[in-house]
Amino acid sequence: MLLRTARLTLRPQVREDAESLFGILNDAEAMRFWNRPPLARLAVAEEVVAGQIAAQDQGLCRYWTLVEDGGVIGSVDLSLIENQSAELGFLLRRDRWGAGLATEAARAVADFGLGPMGLARLAAAALAANRAARRVLEKTGFALVGTRDARLADGRTGACAFYLRSRR
Repeated sequence: MLLRTARLTLRPQVREDAESLFGILNDAEAMRFWNRPPLARLAVAEEVVAGQIAAQDQGLCRYWTLVEDGGVIGSVDLSLIENQSAELGFLLRRDRWGAGLATEAARAVADFGLGPMGLARLAAAALAANRAARRVLEKTGFALVGTRDARLADGRTGACAFYLRSRR
């Protein structure tokens, strides 16, 4: 499903996106709040994208690649949970931060999930210290439902903020 916003095209993710997404997945600053270490090799990014496409083919999620002016700048996904619910995630190239593009993309995908996809509710989580991601979720209509400690990818524990958005 192709989605369009005022400035972005959100198209289904394909294997060829791995190289462009590797630039983000390899950026330590971009990955700082993503609860996973930066990827060190393009081959790993290719495996990640292939796994995401396989999960999408199985109906477990949907991944969109964000395209601005012909270039890949990030991705947004909906991972199905259960009972008409999905979790929203997003990743944006660092040089595009602060321009409202993450909010624009997240809103388009959330509206699609709660509209044409027929989902009843969406969940999202962000590390509590990630004010930018939390602001994107709030501007996209998600409501904070609480915070709690969660295990991080490196084995540490960190505070996470949990959000919900329901069909109106």
